Amino acid sequence: MSEPESKNLAQPEERSDTVAFAEELSGQPAKKSGGVSAAIAWLALLLVLVLAGAAAWVLREGQARETAMTDRLTALEAATGQKQANLDALTNRWNKQLNSGVDGVKAALDEQLAKLAGELKSVEAQLADQQQELADQQKEMARFSVSDRESWLLAETGHLLRLANQRLVMAGDPVASLALLNGADAVLRDLNDPGLHAVRAAVAAEIAALRAMPKVDVQGIYLRLAALIEQADKLVIFQFKERESEPRQEASGDWRERLYHGYEAALSKLSDYIIIRRRDVPMQALMDPQWEGLVRQNLRMLLEQAQIALLSGNQALYEASLTQAQQWLLHFQDADPVAAKAIGSQIKQLSTLTIQVPQPDISRSQQALQAAIEKRAQTGGEQ
Repeated sequence: MSEPESKNLAQPEERSDTVAFAEELSGQPAKKSGGVSAAIAWLALLLVLVLAGAAAWVLREGQARETAMTDRLTALEAATGQKQANLDALTNRWNKQLNSGVDGVKAALDEQLAKLAGELKSVEAQLADQQQELADQQKEMARFSVSDRESWLLAETGHLLRLANQRLVMAGDPVASLALLNGADAVLRDLNDPGLHAVRAAVAAEIAALRAMPKVDVQGIYLRLAALIEQADKLVIFQFKERESEPRQEASGDWRERLYHGYEAALSKLSDYIIIRRRDVPMQALMDPQWEGLVRQNLRMLLEQAQIALLSGNQALYEASLTQAQQWLLHFQDADPVAAKAIGSQIKQLSTLTIQVPQPDISRSQQALQAAIEKRAQTGGEQ
């Protein structure tokens, strides 16, 4: 049999299977040989439909979860951005407050330093004038005769009087000025010249004026301020008090006593986490270590500034420094009340002291001596 013929013979069988499947779909009774193939086809179709539905459900659930996760991530990013913005705003506010406080203190210090620099220049100018006068006097003394003892003694008296005036005006040292005036008066006494009576009278008046000046214990006040600086370094802004541990009592055998002791132990444990403070005024916000260090440093700097004002005899700067130190000390009243109160009372006491006293004029003796020398020269005395 040839190949075309075999193909023709197989076509009727294939066609009969197709016809049977069509008859099955149309509801007509099919042949028994095609029932198994139809059942397999229906099962495959049903399985495909089930798998397609499950895949669609899984895909829909995945999309829903992805959408929920995307929304949650967006919300978290928004909340994080808001918190970061709040943190940046708080940081900027603290930086502005710190910078404003530091700039104010720096400006005050610059102003005081500029004022002190001006006073120093004025003192240097006075010192230059005194040195020029001393050089002129030395030239004048060079013209004196070596054998003229009285002229040398008068020159020594004039030198002592100028040094006394210089120590009082430039150094504010009345003790040294008084010693120099006493030395000049001793020289005038050795001369025993009636023509120098007016000079000795002026020197005596100046000695009495120096002795009547109020005494200022500069060294004692300076040391008291130094002690306050050491105490200020030990002040704290905030610190919890340590709770004393109570001895543990052994539970007895009775269940009621064990229950009572257990209740007391639980109450004591709970009280370790809860602290009740009775206050009449609202408590200030806690400060970070950087701000605490700045407050303590400003207090120390103001006390040191008061020391500088004490040495220079600047009453206004001295009082202003202690007043500002009293204001900065208020930050420690809540956390360290005992030490803050003690330091505050000492600062208040020191602020009432007078460190700048009016200085008497002790230049009249120099004028009287110059007039006596000129009078001696006019009457024929040697220069």
